[in-house]
Amino acid sequence: MSHSPELAEVIEFLRGHAPFDRLTPEQLETAARRIEIIYRRKGEVLLAIGDANAALAVIRRGAVEVHDATSRLINRLAEGESYGLPSLLTGKPVRNRVTLIEDGLVYLLPVADFNALRAANPRFEQHFVCTLEERMRLAADSANVGGNELLTTPVGRLGSRTPVMVSPASSIREAAQIMSEQGVSSILIGTPEHMAGIVTDRDLRNRVLAIGRDPSEPVESIMTPDPTHLDVNRAVFEAFLVMANRGIHHLPLTRDGRPAGMLTTRDLVSLQTQHPLYLVRQVQKQDSVEGMVEVCGRMPKMFALLLDNGARPDDVTRMLSALTDAVTRQLLRMAEQQLGPPPMPYAWLAFGSQARNEQGPHTDQDNGLLLAETPDEAGADYFEALSKFVCGGLDACGYVYCNGDIMAQNPRWRQPLDVWRGYFRSWMHEPDPKALLHASIFFDQRCVAGDRALFDALQASLFESAPRHGIFLAILATHALTHDVPLGLFRRFVVEHRGEHRDTLDIKKAGTLPLNDLLRVRALAAGIREPGSLARIEGLRKLGKIVDSDAAEMEAAFKLLGRLKLEHQAAQLAAGGKPDNRINPSQLTRIDRDALRDAFLVIRQAQQVLGNSLGVQ
Repeated sequence: MSHSPELAEVIEFLRGHAPFDRLTPEQLETAARRIEIIYRRKGEVLLAIGDANAALAVIRRGAVEVHDATSRLINRLAEGESYGLPSLLTGKPVRNRVTLIEDGLVYLLPVADFNALRAANPRFEQHFVCTLEERMRLAADSANVGGNELLTTPVGRLGSRTPVMVSPASSIREAAQIMSEQGVSSILIGTPEHMAGIVTDRDLRNRVLAIGRDPSEPVESIMTPDPTHLDVNRAVFEAFLVMANRGIHHLPLTRDGRPAGMLTTRDLVSLQTQHPLYLVRQVQKQDSVEGMVEVCGRMPKMFALLLDNGARPDDVTRMLSALTDAVTRQLLRMAEQQLGPPPMPYAWLAFGSQARNEQGPHTDQDNGLLLAETPDEAGADYFEALSKFVCGGLDACGYVYCNGDIMAQNPRWRQPLDVWRGYFRSWMHEPDPKALLHASIFFDQRCVAGDRALFDALQASLFESAPRHGIFLAILATHALTHDVPLGLFRRFVVEHRGEHRDTLDIKKAGTLPLNDLLRVRALAAGIREPGSLARIEGLRKLGKIVDSDAAEMEAAFKLLGRLKLEHQAAQLAAGGKPDNRINPSQLTRIDRDALRDAFLVIRQAQQVLGNSLGVQ
């Protein structure tokens, strides 16, 4: 089919630039026909702060500069690039001024046509999802970083107002027709009182069209039953975690357990304040360790931006832990691609802070490999190669080798289920105080990848027997009580008096470590499997092991210690230094100094309660 010279030129130009190169020929021609071409002179403002942005702008010729409200230069863009994307994606007023710095031509695609292309072409849409992370980095360099909208916005404000639903007995055809009429990419199956399942447009393609299924069959035959869901009052941050970790694009919303709406990746894309969990998506796209290293190298600015935007410390550490999980899983996939399928089921275990979802911006790796059975020589060689590849990749990505060699590449921590059970059995039945001191990290454990059933079998043998071994618990408690709280007479901080660490204290060794240790003992004694500190506090409270007031104080102490540590490390990274755990109490605000004293007193009191409960002095 022939085109006019002008239309042919537009099509040819768009075809050579992302994301238009991802469109089908028909979609590309439609877009080209809808484009308005404008000519503007050097110095003209194309978008002013506060304007409504009604079109996707693609620079055909010339260049622009983007400045924030303080006239700080944020970015320069040239031929083939687009400006004004945040306001276009969110529908909110323009936040930065865009000015031509040389005469130019601009292609304008109306927002309605732009959104139609996004809905019709997932690869076109994905371009804008991925570029959010890049804009996040630009925002981190800008003095005009937005507020904490992402971290505090309830998901109910982003999802659809009312759920689109059909009954389980409805036909597949009826469900598809309703989805088409409503313009949605998913539909809930059930009643207004109960959500039985979900069907997405992908399900219609893969479970119906691809196999020639009869569309008159009931829709429940193709639904995903009991889908993951989130209450409408939960923060958007949690939605990012759930959707990124589970690899889903539709998240049903509930209110008081009843269906209330739907959240999609498009809703998240449209949120004004971008989020670093898109790093997880970037990690999942890599096919080389070098690519992983480049992605992980962006983490410090993302970490700082989270804190600047008012993220809670436990949300920050969960995000960083989720990133570590994603890196680990991708390295395992890459290893299996190189080595072939594993000769038996296995589970990759995380220990310590990663298991607790409490990682900071600079951490080492603590991991192990749980095998279904004792491998033969070929199998042993396979898992040795796999473990060395993953541990080496983690080290290259900034998760340095463990000083204590607690890693899957160490044969001692790459064992079948019966051997792992034997390790824990010996630690509990014949506890040696010195050996148990080094082994305590293994009692914070989580399955990151692989066969979950193997991990569940290990946990069952551990947590069912731990409460019955008093001597074992007493030794762990004794160790937890060896940590001295750094408060002297008149509640003065005990700090270093000389050397490079003069006037500082180690907030990890003095605060989070003793709190983690005593919570671990109490959780094991109560049979609580969840490794996270806050989850352990809540579990102990629900079981009546600690009163509500003590639980609230311990939670507040944990969160304060986490915030002070993360803020200190963010400042070090911003100054180009290496993060550590040493803070100078005299440099804190008076409010934080007083709160830190209170936190240390809470830990001291919790240690006394632990000693009394287990008969340890």
